[in-house]
Amino acid sequence: MTTYKGLRGLTIRTVAGDPSVLAAGDIWYDSVAKKVQGAKLAAGAWASGGTLNTNQRAMNAGFGLQTAAICVGGILSSGGTTAVVEKYDGSTWTEVGDINTARGTFAGGGGTSSSAVVAGGTPNLAICESWDNSSWTEVADLNTGRVSAGSCGTSNTAALIFGGAVSPNYLTITELWNGTAWTEVADLSTARSHHAGAGTTTAALAATGYDPKTVNVENYNGTAWTEVGNVNTARYNLGGGGTSTSAVIFGGNTPSIVGSTEQYDGSTWAEVANLGTTRNDFGTGDSGDSGELAIAISGSPPAGGGTGGTEEWTVAASVETVAVD
Repeated sequence: MTTYKGLRGLTIRTVAGDPSVLAAGDIWYDSVAKKVQGAKLAAGAWASGGTLNTNQRAMNAGFGLQTAAICVGGILSSGGTTAVVEKYDGSTWTEVGDINTARGTFAGGGGTSSSAVVAGGTPNLAICESWDNSSWTEVADLNTGRVSAGSCGTSNTAALIFGGAVSPNYLTITELWNGTAWTEVADLSTARSHHAGAGTTTAALAATGYDPKTVNVENYNGTAWTEVGNVNTARYNLGGGGTSTSAVIFGGNTPSIVGSTEQYDGSTWAEVANLGTTRNDFGTGDSGDSGELAIAISGSPPAGGGTGGTEEWTVAASVETVAVD
């Protein structure tokens, strides 16, 4: 008879009820229910979070986690750009040190709420600033100033910026930040701007975007970009986050502003729950966390202006009885 131990080389643990912490793929014997149980990912959902103190309607830079994020600059609902920076603790936004150069349409950057880098912006700026959890310091410029690029990274010494625009041209240029300088590395296969970025400097994802509008997705392995599974709905001015094998994209323009969300499992994209508030031009959280968690910061709804609001995306593990022959 085939056994779980024979298949997996492991015995099934016995738990009185369910484990205190569930992870997708876990399997156990519930001695109370007298059943073999397993954990799988449930359907994801968006939940409302805190509201920014300064209402930025578009193109702010955002980094970090649902419980520790940062929102940098952007275009104000009242017009003009802002240098204001706010930090999120999972429920409340608090103003912290301003960036030195106010700008709206960032090229991008990467990092966490305590260690990040931002670069580029309107009009085709190359300026780069580094955040050390206390203040912003101007550091080495991008080689190619630009706006609306995809980006990702894990700290103020490790970030990747790819694509973007220098009007009227879309770019394939990718630059790597090592804490000291930007270095050009492998180009994207498809020039694009206003796209979503996710992952790390050695495992990144560039999803959809304006080319003038594409379903194309590319994966970066630290050396080269490779085309992978297309998104279901081409869009631009969208939000996104996660890793190169577990990502999520949401909102944006088709050209209509949409609230649709898609989740990536490393192979294909699946349409899942919509944003609570339809919008585009987000700040987003991304520090290499999985697509089971994401954060959408502010953005602009169809009626215009800015929401200033935060939404948190969560896909939790749920218990399911395992059929036993």
